[in-house]
Amino acid sequence: MSKSLRLLAASLLTALSAAAHADLVVASQGVNFTYHAVDADTFTLHIQNALDATGNWAPATNLGELGFKGLGDLSGLTGVNVSASPAPGGSFQWSYTRTELTGSGCNANGNSKALCLDASPDLPLSNDLLLTIDLLGKNIDISGVTAPELKVGFTAWQAASGKPGSNGYKPAGYYVVGDLLSQVMTSPAITPPTNTAPTNSFNDAPPNNVPEPASLALAGLALLGVAAASRRRAG
Repeated sequence: MSKSLRLLAASLLTALSAAAHADLVVASQGVNFTYHAVDADTFTLHIQNALDATGNWAPATNLGELGFKGLGDLSGLTGVNVSASPAPGGSFQWSYTRTELTGSGCNANGNSKALCLDASPDLPLSNDLLLTIDLLGKNIDISGVTAPELKVGFTAWQAASGKPGSNGYKPAGYYVVGDLLSQVMTSPAITPPTNTAPTNSFNDAPPNNVPEPASLALAGLALLGVAAASRRRAG
């Protein structure tokens, strides 16, 4: 294979690796969520614009629970460390179960490949909240995650209602606000640049788009075909 083909192959492999580790996103009611893999057992969840949420999330002030599916085999999970940036005032504890997040919170029964995290007390929201989630245990490997399902329970404080001891009594506390998010996170759509005119400005950098893995795979196959043809001609 010629030097130019070897360089092209190296570039394709680098781009393919970047595509495989691209951030995964989902948006709902004005709130953006971004999943980023840090290493084999750690990932971050970036929540943006939560205090400016629209629809039935508009009254939300806190984050009560998070749910994840599609993270792979979690049977060896023995603990979860969650840190928030910016760090909230006061002390917060996170509990976990390997079960589904439902409208009633983390399901205490059953055992599945899902992961449910419960903040106590509920974590105050901000418009730029970064959660780092470190999974503890044996044989944890989330490096191959490509389309996790995210579940989110936003909450708000509600005063007690009804008469204590009666059937309609509702104690004061944090309660889920609006819909329980349950959506698959995917790679962001790649859009072509709107201005394709040539420029001499060093400040006009091209958009930092990562090629789709499928496109890179096709390019790799084409490259292999060129290399094979070159070898036949050389022979």
